[in-house]
Amino acid sequence: MTISKPQSNEETGIELYDDPCRLDRELETLCRNSSPRLTDRELLDIFPEAKGIIPEKIREWEQQRNQIIRRIRIKLTLNKYYIKGELEQCFWREWIKVMDGKELLRVEGHIARLRRLLSVDKGRIPEGRITEEDIKRALAVPIESLLGRPFRKSGRALVTLCPLHDESHPSFYIYQDTNSCWCYGCNQGGDAITFVRLLRGYSFKEAVKYLTGE
Repeated sequence: MTISKPQSNEETGIELYDDPCRLDRELETLCRNSSPRLTDRELLDIFPEAKGIIPEKIREWEQQRNQIIRRIRIKLTLNKYYIKGELEQCFWREWIKVMDGKELLRVEGHIARLRRLLSVDKGRIPEGRITEEDIKRALAVPIESLLGRPFRKSGRALVTLCPLHDESHPSFYIYQDTNSCWCYGCNQGGDAITFVRLLRGYSFKEAVKYLTGE
């Protein structure tokens, strides 16, 4: 079935913000080209002007994340009410999850990275208690190992029932290549630390300690 083109971007929420500009590119270049890898503290010392820009960049990424979530919801609604046939609906639902979900997780990753830099700049991570190494170890814990339930493969993802809300149709996707997750039913997810915070109601520090076994 052919779906008529929406009248405007404002009506659909499908418009996207431009990719992050100079700050994000330079941060990523510094991280990628540094050997050994720079710590967050060293990165901020080399690029001090980032300190005043980070809060604004976080807001921009959050706006983009909200746009993507809105777009996913619109597409899923259109698929449900305008696409005839269960097989076709299933195909387009999976396509939306794979394509838009990958973009959403990329944006979530940028938000998490910038929030971590902001926390380091403000000294919110107590030295000797939660270190960057602790955070790396926590982020490396496979999300699928935190759930005692069966999964099925869907492309490069693992799919299961969402542990964050009640559902009968599996909509919780784990992307092993980035060790991130997203539920397309309740629109929640992120990296391993974010997932534990959502699942158990932990603070950031509590989630890191839980994942590192402390």
